[in-house]
Amino acid sequence: MKTLKSFWIVLAVLPFFALTGNAQTAKLSLKESSIIVKGTSSLHDWRCKTEQFSGDISYSANALTLKDITTVNLELVVKSLRSIKENGNYYETGMDKNTYKALNADKFPKITFVLTDISNLKASAGKADFVAKGNLTIAGSQKAISFPVNATLTANGIIVKGSTTFKMTTFGITPPKALLGTIKTGDEITIVFNASFKND
Repeated sequence: MKTLKSFWIVLAVLPFFALTGNAQTAKLSLKESSIIVKGTSSLHDWRCKTEQFSGDISYSANALTLKDITTVNLELVVKSLRSIKENGNYYETGMDKNTYKALNADKFPKITFVLTDISNLKASAGKADFVAKGNLTIAGSQKAISFPVNATLTANGIIVKGSTTFKMTTFGITPPKALLGTIKTGDEITIVFNASFKND
């Protein structure tokens, strides 16, 4: 009788798990991820690569279909930003130091993003598109932003790709200059990210 009762309890609970999906927490894999900052200047377009960043994500999926993302935290080290050429090689330039100064890196050594909500989730087997909303903090100034994101489920985690464009002055940042002010960067920048998270 007790065994039969347990059987019916299991049958009653199973649909609940089927609806809520399998909750996962995953950590960002630095080796398999990239964050690139793009901008313009009076001389040429420029790009910076972030060498030190970390983060985590909490999500639920069911039968390889993404159901929800509840948490995303990203953190990058300002002084790990390095100017790169189109071929991926680093520039040997003083522009990086001017960038750190403009971002007040000594006082605010990290840039952070914290997810607050997702919307317009369109999921299919293994993939999903949605709009991420969250708080971006740069140089001690926090602003709410939203941007489109593409997510792909893998055998042991999730890959999140997207980009967001904004003006540096929105965060109270004066666009950096180089060569005694003869080279001036544009106000608008774009952050392009390819973040691979691995399940704990």
